[in-house]
Amino acid sequence: MKTIGIQIKSTEAIMVVLEKDAAGNITQTNESAKFGIDDPTKPNQVRQFRDQINAAFDSIGAARIGIVARNANGKGDRAPSPISFKLEGIIQLYDKVDLEQVWKQTTLAYFKKNAKTGSAKNKYQDDAYDVAYYLISQ
Repeated sequence: MKTIGIQIKSTEAIMVVLEKDAAGNITQTNESAKFGIDDPTKPNQVRQFRDQINAAFDSIGAARIGIVARNANGKGDRAPSPISFKLEGIIQLYDKVDLEQVWKQTTLAYFKKNAKTGSAKNKYQDDAYDVAYYLISQ
């Protein structure tokens, strides 16, 4: 079984793919990737972003897809960018698996009670990894 975790940072969607085998071992696959958009005001780039994400989701065939929920009312340094909302909306249009919103506080609470057996291959993937791990462990 495969699960995808996504974190949106600025103009990038960071995707981590975890797989659980028959013995219950959870590992990160090499399908993890970053998808970016240079200019979200150009329709061809928006469509290209959508097509890349959808093609990745289709080829992976994940049972669950989760995204790090963002606080729409954040202020100052914690304020989400309008571009990140646009990227999230594009990702949510994928119609083969429902996208699940997972709050960072939810994963933090979960990992206080349940130990992770691995970690992300790259530091920038940590939050997406945590979402995927949380979902695949449920």
